Formats: sequence, structure tokens, C-alpha cells
Amino acid sequence: MKRPLYIQIAEDLRNGILAGEYQPKDLLPSENVLAANYRTSRMTVRKSMSILENEGLIKPLHGKGYYVLPPDHTMFSMVFSENPPEGQFRYLEVNIVSPGEDVARLLQLQGNRLTIVIRRVLEQGGQVVAYDEKYIPYERGVPSVEFELHYAEFPQMFEKRFVPLSLHTEMRIALEKVPQHVCAALGVEPDEKLMVINRLILTKDNKPVGFARQYCTEGYGGLLAQSGYYTSKGL
Repeated sequence: MKRPLYIQIAEDLRNGILAGEYQPKDLLPSENVLAANYRTSRMTVRKSMSILENEGLIKPLHGKGYYVLPPDHTMFSMVFSENPPEGQFRYLEVNIVSPGEDVARLLQLQGNRLTIVIRRVLEQGGQVVAYDEKYIPYERGVPSVEFELHYAEFPQMFEKRFVPLSLHTEMRIALEKVPQHVCAALGVEPDEKLMVINRLILTKDNKPVGFARQYCTEGYGGLLAQSGYYTSKGL
């Protein structure tokens, strides 16, 4: 099946950037030049430019055209999935509870607000290698515990209540002491430090709608992130 022309133009320009034909801060050929070269319209060329702009390769410069952005090696793309390639999660608890002070603060809960909590362990080869828990502010009837269990992956569980593109995630990764109930689930010593992945789900107005944290043992914990133009997810 023949690819649309705007995809081909974007690919040609992308290959030129990655090959060094266009250097950072160089201006790309103008819309008129590209339209003439590919025998198409400026509208088609603009669609190509939108692709490259969304990928972080170029940026429009008012009155001059599009210039190539330098790669930002302080920004990393990281893939984090709740569905591990091996093993399976086992649910320990789905309940309505009073949150601890740290969770109440993160979710900006006032008074005696309750949360739904979902606690699970990840088992691989007969061993428990990770523990995770999620907290969602409880509102009577919205959502129900059964609903949240059925949609127990962040942030997809919120897609019935919020526009998906209106949500974003803040992630914090750190070594933290393991609380007693996690020690018991993972079989580690009290106050042992593990890598903990904290995720806060927020709306476009920065209202917290959910918080999750995962405790990873030495045999399971590990993250891979990439920087630069060419990442496996981006291009």
C-alpha cells in the first residue's frame, strides 16, 4: 500500500536530519520549495512539518520557516508498563480506607475523605518480586470498588471519567524504607530500602485523581530510558 505523500516528505526530512544533512539551528527548505520539489500543495507540506514538530525535531520560526532543534539529552523517554513480560499480579486487597498522611497530602484530600486502595504483588517463578498499591479518592457511587478493580491499570482506569488526553503523570523514583505491611508481602527485612516508583495522575488543572507506588526487589527493579532524537517509541 502506497504511503501518503506527507508521510514520505516527513520521512525524507527526518532521515536528512538524522544523517546530518540538516544540522541543529539550520533552516529546512521553505514550504514553497518543498511543495515544488514534491509537486504537491503547501498544506501537504505543513502536515509533514507537524509530524516533525511533534517529534521534537523542528520548530517554526515566525517569518522564516522551520529550523532544526538540537537534541535535548536532559530529556529522557522511558517506557513503564504495569504488564510485566513475565509473571502475574495477585490481588491482596481492594477496599475503602482512610489514607495515610502522605497519600492524603498528595491527593489533596480534606477532612475525613476516604480512598479506594488496590494492593497487589507480582509473582515470578514462585517468588514475590514486587508490590504495588493504588489510591483513588472515594466518592459514593463514583467510582465503585468493582469498577476500579476492573480497570486496575493506571491511567486507563480513569478514561470513563475523564478525557484521556486531559490527564498527565508525574513520576518519582527513589530508594525508600519499606513499611511493615510491604515487608511482610515481599519477605524482606523491616526498614530495608527498595527502589520505589511513585506515580501521581493529574488532570490538566493539576487536580490529583490517583496515586500509585510500586516497591521493586533487587531481582525485579530496573528502568531503561533514552534521550536524543531517535528513540524506539518516538520514531
